[in-house]
Amino acid sequence: MEPMSRRQPRARGTARGPWRRVVLPLLALLSACGTTEFEAKPVIPQPLITRIPVVVGVYIPAEFREKVHREKRDGSEYAIAVGKGQADGFVRLLDAMFARTVAVPSVDAGASTDPEIRGVFEPVLEEFAFITPADSGSDLYAVSVKYRINGYSPTGQLVESWTFTGYGTQSSSALGSGRKEALQQATALALRDAGAKLATEFREQAVVRGLLPADAGQAPVEVVPPGP
Repeated sequence: MEPMSRRQPRARGTARGPWRRVVLPLLALLSACGTTEFEAKPVIPQPLITRIPVVVGVYIPAEFREKVHREKRDGSEYAIAVGKGQADGFVRLLDAMFARTVAVPSVDAGASTDPEIRGVFEPVLEEFAFITPADSGSDLYAVSVKYRINGYSPTGQLVESWTFTGYGTQSSSALGSGRKEALQQATALALRDAGAKLATEFREQAVVRGLLPADAGQAPVEVVPPGP
């Protein structure tokens, strides 16, 4: 009896090896199928606005330019690269809004980079959030992005900050969209909505009031609407 009991653990061990060779690769494959990864590519129209007649510096932090939102939820992993799309959109909008923009290496480098710079602006992504059909009980993916723009003097003193939020939704059943495509489209629409708010509301915010000539505050503003 004793020799047989000693052989039993070895029998179980030999059966476990082939089982692992089959199951572990399958589990890895299922895990990979649960990953949603893409780059946000918003299409932000050129705003039709009257330029603010001042020169400003623009500082884009590496964290903003290279931002990837990572999240694990309900057994799925998400990696959404929003950095390039939001950085390109922010620079493009400010180029259209001001007489001239100058890239600066830091928030306190405005005066040393160009003596005409009246202020320096820095964008910050405060929040990226989304919901899926599992969250909403519908077939909609929804994305919200919350931004803060910091305004500095040419020598780096913080003058004012302004926050605004963009929203975007996309049905997972529209045009046969899958999970990735629907969430990617909702993200692009949220970034586009944020860009429209920046173009239409920025002039009136305290963050730019100190930069504007007295007769520039009521200039007409028109922007291409953030349609689908």
